[in-house]
Amino acid sequence: SKLWGKIGPSYCRVHTAESALLSQKTDQKNDKKHPASQSDRKQTSNEVSSSPLTDTFGRFHTYLRISLTERCNLRCKYCMPAEGVQLTQREQLLTSEEVIRLANLFVAEGVRKIRLTGGEPTVRKDLPEIVSQLKAIPALESVGITTNGLMLTRQLVGLQRAGLDALNVSLDTLKVARYEQITRRKGWERVIAGIDLASQLGYRPKVNCVLMKALPSTFVQTHRTDSLAHGASSRRYYSSLSHVDEHTGRATMVDVDDKVSTKRVAKAQATVYVGPTIAALIENNELKKGDVLSISQMAAIVAAKKTSDLIPLCHNIPLSSIKVETSLNSSTNEVQILAKVKCDGKTGVEMEALTAVSIAALTVYDMCKAVSHEILIKNIMLVEKTGGKSEFYRKQFHHEPALESRTAARQAEELPIITRPYQTDPIVTNEPFVPMYI
Repeated sequence: SKLWGKIGPSYCRVHTAESALLSQKTDQKNDKKHPASQSDRKQTSNEVSSSPLTDTFGRFHTYLRISLTERCNLRCKYCMPAEGVQLTQREQLLTSEEVIRLANLFVAEGVRKIRLTGGEPTVRKDLPEIVSQLKAIPALESVGITTNGLMLTRQLVGLQRAGLDALNVSLDTLKVARYEQITRRKGWERVIAGIDLASQLGYRPKVNCVLMKALPSTFVQTHRTDSLAHGASSRRYYSSLSHVDEHTGRATMVDVDDKVSTKRVAKAQATVYVGPTIAALIENNELKKGDVLSISQMAAIVAAKKTSDLIPLCHNIPLSSIKVETSLNSSTNEVQILAKVKCDGKTGVEMEALTAVSIAALTVYDMCKAVSHEILIKNIMLVEKTGGKSEFYRKQFHHEPALESRTAARQAEELPIITRPYQTDPIVTNEPFVPMYI
C-alpha cells in the first residue's frame, strides 16, 4: 500500500502487534473462565514484554514523534547548507489521513503523547487539521509541536483552537545578529513575539537551544517569566558566573563577607619573544631605556598591588608577599616572567599574579619597541592556585614546560641564562605611582 511504501516494515510491525495484542486480550478473558497453569501465565508475560513499544531494557514507551515534513523556512548552519537539501517528493510524504491512521495504530499500542516535528511543521497548511484530528483520538492525552517560532503569531491561535497542548520553540540565541548568523535568515523579533503570544494564550513554551563550540550560547540557564522580549524588565537570569547578578544579569562584585580567611597563593607566568637582536641587547644591558629585567620586575610588583584599580570587579586585597622572577633565555630569545603572590584573606590572588606578569610583559615590550616591533607576548597563564574552596595546578605540556622547569633544564645544560631574582613585601603608600625609567 501507499502507507507501507512510506513507513516500511515499522508499520507492518505495529499492525501485526496490534492483532497480537487483541488476541492476547481475548486469551486473558478466557483465562478468567479457565485458570491457566503457571507455565501458561509465564508465556503470556513474555508476549506482553515483546510489545513493539517495549525496548530491549524492558521500558514501555508512550511518547511518539511524527515528522510532518522535511521543509524549513530557515537554513541553520548546524542543520543544512545555505542552498538547502534535495527534498522528498510530496507524494512520498505522509498525508494528513495517513498521519492520523499511523497515530491511531500507536495509540492502540499504548502511546499517550504525540509531538509533531519537521523540518518545520508550521509550513504544512493542514497542521491545524492534523492537530484537531489527533485530539479526537480518545486515549491520546497530549499533542505538541516543536517549531522555530517564525509562524507562531499567524498560526498559534488557530492551533490552540484545534487543541494544541504543548509548545517547544527552537531559539539558539538572544542576540539578533547572531540569530541571523546561525539561521542565515531574519526573523528574531517574530520568534520573540511568538513566544510572547504563547505566554498570553496560557502556554508555558519550552525553549530549545543548540550549544555550539564556535558560537557560545547567550542563554545562561535562562528562565522565562512573562517575556523574553529584548530589554524586557521581566527577563531573569540564573548564572553560574560569580560576577553576574542572579536576578538582573548585570555585572556585580562578589560578596566575600561570609567566607573564611585562609592562606592563599597564586603563581602565573608569561613569555615575551624579543628576537636575537633585542636578546643580545638585554643580555649586555645596552638598551637605552635601561635594565629591562629589573624594571619589568618592579613594574610587576606595582601592578600586583594595583590590580583592584585595573580590574573593575577585583577586591582590594592586602598582599603579604610578591615575588617576581624575570630571566632571559638566550637560546630561544625569550624573556620569561614568573610571579608568585600570597595573602591571608577571603578571596584568591590569581588576578594579582596574572596582572603582575601581564604588566611585566608589557613593560618589556615598551622598553624594547624602539629596536623592533617584532615582539610577541604569549603564554600568559595561571600556573598554580592554592587555598580557598578549590585548588588548581596546571598540567605541564612537553613543548611548554613551566618557567621553573625551564630554568632548571637550562642550568643542567650549562647554557647561558641571566636571572635576576627580585622580591619585596608590599609598601603601603597613598602617593600615586608614576613609572619612571632610570
